[in-house]
Amino acid sequence: MNVAIIGSNFALRGYLPALIDTKKYKVKIICSRNIKKINKNKFQIRNIILENNWKKVFKKKINLIILAVPPKLQEKIIKYNFRYKKKIIFEKPISQQYTKSEKIVKLLKEKKIKSEINLTYLNHDLFNKLKLLILRKKLGRVKRYSVVWSFKGIDFNNRIKTWKTDEKQGGGIKNIFLTHVFSYCEFLFGSNRIIKSKIKYSKFKGLKYKKFISSDVNNPDNIYGKISVFNKKTGFQNHKISIWFEKGYIKLFTKSKDWTKDFILKIHSKNKITTIKSKNKFKDGRSQQIYNMLMNFKKKQSYKNLNFCLNAEKINSRIN
Repeated sequence: MNVAIIGSNFALRGYLPALIDTKKYKVKIICSRNIKKINKNKFQIRNIILENNWKKVFKKKINLIILAVPPKLQEKIIKYNFRYKKKIIFEKPISQQYTKSEKIVKLLKEKKIKSEINLTYLNHDLFNKLKLLILRKKLGRVKRYSVVWSFKGIDFNNRIKTWKTDEKQGGGIKNIFLTHVFSYCEFLFGSNRIIKSKIKYSKFKGLKYKKFISSDVNNPDNIYGKISVFNKKTGFQNHKISIWFEKGYIKLFTKSKDWTKDFILKIHSKNKITTIKSKNKFKDGRSQQIYNMLMNFKKKQSYKNLNFCLNAEKINSRIN
């Protein structure tokens, strides 16, 4: 499958290593506005064409386009692809506003465009292992769960004013972090509805942003969840999911510099504790999850992950 990557930073650090390692995808084009800053020699060896105009990419013999760009530009490119109908993989949030994301997903389905969204944790080996444990009811029915994710936000802490710190542009804690959590909570436990939320704010460079969000959620199966996501100035990424069952308790957690690495799954049942560690062969932990996603992408089309993301964006739109 011939691939074009549109983007620079995460595109080269996260996507490119995973694509090269699969050997089932051939990267033909890398398109970036910052093309002058890229080391051309590294890509000439692999016969990769460097381009700075994303519209030109669609006229090439490309089967799959991968986007790693800000939401505003991503929306434009996805819409532009409606006339070409090339396979496409993109990032969350889908666009800057939930209503626009809803229309995009609807059209992708109507036009039967094979597409996928990179929801990191839905590709993670231990999150999928946890899903199977829940489905098979090894510990009985899920009673309740909690998620605590304290992260070190580089852009927030260094007071960098970019789209990543601006909620209106598709950034902020809600769009970048809560979208992940609401997506994987629906994947694990079923659809959610917000009961109540608590928010704490901070300001820099005239921009008011959310630094702490706590949400109580529930779903039709009466599974209650407590979610807390917040930015901190120092330390590791602490991400912990605790689940209480009828017959036991499961904890999935990491304390790492990398958001996706070093997860541990601990299963507590009948005075027995089973420990399973995550596997990762890439320097950037996100590449491992991208690799897993790419391996599944060639299979039969499914819009499940798009639906998970869209529902997460819908819940986010109600938190003010």
